[in-house]
Amino acid sequence: MSGKFVLAQISDTHVRADDSGEAARKLRCALKQARQYQADVILLTGDLVNDERPEEYAALKHALADPPAPLFLMPGNHDDRDLIRRTFPEHDYLPREGFLSYAIEHFPIRVVALDQIVPGETHGLLTPPQADWLDRTLSAGPDRPTLLALHHPPFLTHDVLFDRIGLLDAGLLAPVVAKHRQVMRVICGHHHRVAIGQIAHAPVIVAPSTSWVYGLALSDEQPIAPVTPEQTGWMLHVWTESGGFASHFMGI
Repeated sequence: MSGKFVLAQISDTHVRADDSGEAARKLRCALKQARQYQADVILLTGDLVNDERPEEYAALKHALADPPAPLFLMPGNHDDRDLIRRTFPEHDYLPREGFLSYAIEHFPIRVVALDQIVPGETHGLLTPPQADWLDRTLSAGPDRPTLLALHHPPFLTHDVLFDRIGLLDAGLLAPVVAKHRQVMRVICGHHHRVAIGQIAHAPVIVAPSTSWVYGLALSDEQPIAPVTPEQTGWMLHVWTESGGFASHFMGI
C-alpha cells in the first residue's frame, strides 16, 4: 500500500430478489469503479438489502463475490443482524452476538463502525452503553487517524422525513467525538443523497445510494422523499498523512 489510502464507501444498495437484479447490477458497477480507483478498502454503510429476506442476502453475497479490496459490512435499518452473520460467516470481524460494531486496525486509517440500528424501526438510536463503547474504542487508538462510520446521519439535514427517521439521541455522539481529535471524518448513509455536515470538529459526509436518489423536502409543502432522476453513486474517500482526507462523489 502506498502513502495514499483510498476507501470506497458504498451505501444503501437495497439488493432485492424481485427487481430483475437491477440493485445488484448497480452494486457490481460501483465495485468495478472501486477497482479502477485502486481502493484499499470497501465499506458498505448499511441498508444492504431491501426487505431483510434470506434470498436477498444470498443475492447480495453473489454480487459481492471477488471484491477488488478487503470488504467490510455494516447494518442499516433495512438489515437483519443475524442474517448478516449467517450469510457472511467468513467476515470474522463481525461480533458473534449483539451489535455489529467493530474497529479495523490494520490500515493507515483506523476504521470504527458504530451499529446504532433499532430492529423493526427506520430511525437509529444511540444509547449510553453504545456511546461508552465508542469512547472506549476511540481511547484505544488516540494517535491513529480515524474514520468513524455509522448508518444514520448524526446531524440535522433539515429534510422533513429524514430528520424524523434519523439518529435519535444523536446528542450523545458529539461529546464523544469532541474528546477524540483523531476522528478526522464521520461517514454515513440512509439519506439516499449526498449531504455534508459536522459533528464537533469532524466533517460528516452522507453517501448517496447506489439504487435510487431521494429528493429534498425542506417543508411539508414539498414532496416528501420523492424518487428523483438524479444520478446514483457512491463516495471515494482519499487520505494522505500530509493532506488529510478528500471525499469525492462517484456517479454510476
